[in-house]
Formats: sequence, structure tokens, C-alpha cells
Amino acid sequence: MAKQVHQVMMSSIPRGQQKELQANLLKLLEACPFDETNPQDCPLFSPRKMRPTKHLQWFDALTEDDLAYLAAYHHVCFTIRVESGLAK
Repeated sequence: MAKQVHQVMMSSIPRGQQKELQANLLKLLEACPFDETNPQDCPLFSPRKMRPTKHLQWFDALTEDDLAYLAAYHHVCFTIRVESGLAK
């Protein structure tokens, strides 16, 4: 049932954009793209500590709103870190 709800919600995003968003967010589960760490204040801090096999289960449970929030959060976070001169 939860899988069906997730699929229905994701259907409001065009298929190509949905796949691109999912691919980008799955990459974020590996590490922060800014410095390849796992900052404690990141919403992906706990999921990153999961075994890779659990990543997909966690990810599949996210709603469209969750995905949009994570994408927006990481865009803003990355921009702030780059602009503040925190780059290596």
C-alpha cells in the first residue's frame, strides 16, 4: 500500500525529472558533495550511516515532498558553503 501511495505521488513529477531527481538524491546518500563528509546537521546524516542495502528501502519510503525538500536543502546548503569560502 505504501509503495502504491509513493508511486502515485511521484507521478505528478514528469518521469524524466523524477528519475534525475532520484539519481541525484541517491548520490547524496554516499556523502556530502561539498567535502565528502557526513555533517551532523545534514538531514541525510542518519541515513548515510545505514548499510547501503538499507538506503534504497529508506529512499523508497520518501514522499515527493520529502524528495523536493532534500533537493532544495542540499542546493541551498551547497551554495552557502561555496559562497562562504568553506571550499577545500
